[in-house]
Amino acid sequence: MKCKYHETDGSGNLLRRWTAAVVLAVVLLFGLAVAGCHRMLQSPEVYGMVSPVVKTYEKVSFDDGSWTANRVEKPFSVVSDEGLLSWDAAHYDEIRRYLYDTTSMWQGNFAFFPLFPLVWRLSHLGPVGISVLNWMLFAIGLVLVALIFGNSLPWWNCLLLLCAPYLVIFMVPYSEAVFFLGIAAGLYGLSHNRYWLYFLGFFLACTTRAAGNIIVVAWVIVDVLSAIYSRTGMLQLGRSLLRHLAPVVLGVLAVMLLQHIRGAEHWFEYVLAQREWGKEWAWPSWPFSDWSEEGKSVSQPLVYMLLVPSLVWLALKLWHALKPNTPRTLDTMEQIRLLSVLFFVGNVLLALFTQQGSLFSQARLLTCTPFFCFLVLDFARSPLPRAWRWGLAAAILVAVLLCLHFFTHAYMLGAWLVLLLAVMVFFGNTMRLWMRWTLLGITLAINIFWTAYLFDCFLIGGWIFT
Repeated sequence: MKCKYHETDGSGNLLRRWTAAVVLAVVLLFGLAVAGCHRMLQSPEVYGMVSPVVKTYEKVSFDDGSWTANRVEKPFSVVSDEGLLSWDAAHYDEIRRYLYDTTSMWQGNFAFFPLFPLVWRLSHLGPVGISVLNWMLFAIGLVLVALIFGNSLPWWNCLLLLCAPYLVIFMVPYSEAVFFLGIAAGLYGLSHNRYWLYFLGFFLACTTRAAGNIIVVAWVIVDVLSAIYSRTGMLQLGRSLLRHLAPVVLGVLAVMLLQHIRGAEHWFEYVLAQREWGKEWAWPSWPFSDWSEEGKSVSQPLVYMLLVPSLVWLALKLWHALKPNTPRTLDTMEQIRLLSVLFFVGNVLLALFTQQGSLFSQARLLTCTPFFCFLVLDFARSPLPRAWRWGLAAAILVAVLLCLHFFTHAYMLGAWLVLLLAVMVFFGNTMRLWMRWTLLGITLAINIFWTAYLFDCFLIGGWIFT
């Protein structure tokens, strides 16, 4: 069933409010389900039921200050402020306290953008409190993504958004929730012809994460393709680029200015700081790697499955634009679709060429964005052409064969989630109703357990994040 309304009788506004309430409710219920699952698995008796297949982590410290995390059979850990300051959360906490003061902070922290630490600082919340706030911000952002589609979104699609395999990132003190809300607000503003909201959303997002370079390139490609399709001149192209790029460029400039005021030696300190994290331009190696088994189970199937179809789709868009057809205008939804695919491709290519073929961090950078959620809803809401269904079925099969060993370990459940989500997105409309809802229920149940497991890994410092 699809959400249908008529603007003339006012029922459209009522239905939009109902959609927003449903999405908000299911996101909050998912968070409570994950918290409940994690709490139950703190019990030795309950954990004993899954311990033969689920190994947790135990942190081992050494005299020289180094540490490692070993897999053990041990009940899940109790949530604590100290545990939530694992991995990058510790760097965000330092920025929150010192605001890039070079006398008190490591130089590599300039690679992190300031908006989330500032939100954390102004909120006066501890690690647990900011994690709860992050989940609330993510819920609001997800509502905005759903509302982009107005009256054409089937109800079951809303639940697909909770099948993304790395939602745990919104439950810890990371910047993804603030970035998600900013981009979601921007896309909503774009789709509803509210430029001020697009400008504000993208400006704030580009002060949250170093994604401006990818977004700039993506917008240039989108606007050039739009100009080719509509056969408009350079003046109109220039106006479109200015409108779309202004908040992105200004957001990055604001970050550069703040960091320079706080002691950065160079204006592009955030770029130079990437070297501290081992990121340099180089040809990618094969096969792709990832030091996190949990992350690998998501990133590699996703890249093997979607990178080639995405490149083919973009090439076809360019070919159709260059054909001598009657000029036409790309509507806003087509532009967002292009932007979202380009953001996915851009992240993959940037990782491959700056991380020597390693896909670490891509599990969250690819799936935990409004661009990914938009594509999930966009492709799930209507049947695909037969040629694309066959092509995507072949891509899924190739991904499964290349990652076959991922499907035999409980700590690689992310591979199953990628597979199940892809099947529902691309083929859900062709399934019988009972089959679709059964598959959706199984996927949600797996993701609740998987998210609780990843959350516990984070608390211990398990090898799942950068």
